[in-house]
Amino acid sequence: MEARPVRTRFAPSPTGPLHVGGARTALFNYLFARGAGGAFVVRMEDTDAARSRAEYEGDILDSLAWLGLHWDEGPRRGGPFAPYRQSERLALYRRYAARLLDEGRAYRCYCSEERLKRLRGASLARGVAPRYDGRCRDLPANQAPQGVKPAVRLRVEPAEIRFVDGVHGEMSFDGAHIGDFIIVGSDGAAAYNLAVVIDDASMEITDVIRGDDHLSNTARQLLLFDALGLRRPRYHHIPLVTDRDGRPLSKRRKDLSIPALRRAGHLPEAVVNALARLGWSPGEGLLTLEEMSAAFDTSRLSRSPSVFDTKGLEHYGRLAVAAAGTRRLAAIVSGRFPGADRGLVERTVEALKGEARTVAELEELAAPIIEGGPETDDAADLLDSGQAAAVLRAFADGLRGVEGLKGRRPGDIMDALKRRTALRGKSLFMPLRAALTGRLSGVDVSTLIGIVGAAEALRRVERALRRGNQR
Repeated sequence: MEARPVRTRFAPSPTGPLHVGGARTALFNYLFARGAGGAFVVRMEDTDAARSRAEYEGDILDSLAWLGLHWDEGPRRGGPFAPYRQSERLALYRRYAARLLDEGRAYRCYCSEERLKRLRGASLARGVAPRYDGRCRDLPANQAPQGVKPAVRLRVEPAEIRFVDGVHGEMSFDGAHIGDFIIVGSDGAAAYNLAVVIDDASMEITDVIRGDDHLSNTARQLLLFDALGLRRPRYHHIPLVTDRDGRPLSKRRKDLSIPALRRAGHLPEAVVNALARLGWSPGEGLLTLEEMSAAFDTSRLSRSPSVFDTKGLEHYGRLAVAAAGTRRLAAIVSGRFPGADRGLVERTVEALKGEARTVAELEELAAPIIEGGPETDDAADLLDSGQAAAVLRAFADGLRGVEGLKGRRPGDIMDALKRRTALRGKSLFMPLRAALTGRLSGVDVSTLIGIVGAAEALRRVERALRRGNQR
């Protein structure tokens, strides 16, 4: 069979924000496509009108873009197989369903919901998987009940359904255990499996990468591909993402949505690197999307569920913040300090970025340096002491006057202060740090002076002395 250019797709339902599990699926589809020089398609499965929201679609697309998973075709971009929303493709589904009916590969089912519930209950009571009993399979047209809107079912023969999965290898299902399943509801809406098959075929999707909770759907979709004479894609079913207790991550965990992680200050490259390690081992360190794409291979993915915890995210967060450009981080951090001098923000970020796991942490670390306070209670208590005041006066006396501020290196300033006070260690540094930042702990004082500058350091020390006199 002739090889086709690789085309993958990510097809979320816009019923909520993009979650960690969905983002991992999108990432793997993106990496597979990019590694093969193919196309990455985004398609919205929005036929659930009661739960689908335009704002969720926007959130999902914004999250993908923020993660760097830029799609080649889909909403906002268009493409040769538009439209890319299922709600805009309903006429296409109806045509294919009519074709299956005309060819005798499907039939109309008039069974009521009540009867189907009874069948299901009876099967479960016997300990067997529920499946339709075929009551309407060969129902003559003249015996069809009047005034009843039928569903449409695919005829399924009791034959083996085989395929090779890119993660799990050879797999098979028994058609006898599936039974004739609904492809169009009694309301006329295409069922999920029919819509997905038509979309994947018409958009020429070659590879479907999705969670292994879809394996039962895959058997049904393969039956539909074959019934319609459409070319099957290759399937790659990836294990689910779970919490530490082995439970699948719930979409109700709003703190694990991509927008929530973004609001918490995580950098996109940190999130991407943490997601990539969920079932895959691409190597150590912080990797770019290009590096991941070159190495990605679904046959190397784990077949066991992957546990998501914050430790991995924090690890890659620390690497990402440390590796990020100072100007890029400063541009983000400046939003927290709108009136601050940009040079001060950049120097602060450069000094602290190796200590933070998120931009939010970086902002918290930077705040005392950029704002110079307010003082914590323990810092205020220290500054009230006579010894602290003596250190601050000696520091200020050494810097007052233009001569003291020009061309003075922070190390030289501190060496001169040590000689002037005959003090060392905490008794010297802690009063100065408290005056400069309002905190007793933080970066060393020489570094602080280099960040804020000698003139600003003098201003803050004089302010602390005035406050001490007023208390």
